[in-house]
Amino acid sequence: STSKVCFVPFVVALLSGLSSAVLYVYDTTYGHNFLRKYVPDDVVFNVFVVFGGLVAGFRTSHALSRYTDAAQYLHKLNACWYDSASTLIAFCRNSKAPLAEIQQFEHTLVRLVSVLSALSLDGLQQRNPETFGHRFEVLGAEDLDVDTQAQIFESENRVECTFQ
Repeated sequence: STSKVCFVPFVVALLSGLSSAVLYVYDTTYGHNFLRKYVPDDVVFNVFVVFGGLVAGFRTSHALSRYTDAAQYLHKLNACWYDSASTLIAFCRNSKAPLAEIQQFEHTLVRLVSVLSALSLDGLQQRNPETFGHRFEVLGAEDLDVDTQAQIFESENRVECTFQ
């Protein structure tokens, strides 16, 4: 998996570096100077190195920009979940329902928002269905009634099911 993906390029780079070192030592030690006609001028080499450095710098900058944008969107998503849950709980202050029902509603709301947040973040992971990704902590999911748990986790569209 990930270790295999990193291992193959490392082996290829190591073999290429070793073969170039052997060629250079052979060329300079025995005085054949056959590499002179294949090595470009210093100016061409310097331009290539500068171009490669600029490309690497711009690609790294773009990757960092994409990463920070994604992190910002995740923070906005969490802020939206918090804002919607706190607004719904604030509406309960003026309710004329019994206190036990209000507390039951608030606790269920917080648990469902926690499940919703975890399921939406889980959906963003790019992974195979057979492998386990990051496990997200859910507040009090086991305290939801059995029918609600079964309906959420047996659904093909868990996020939409929880959101409804």
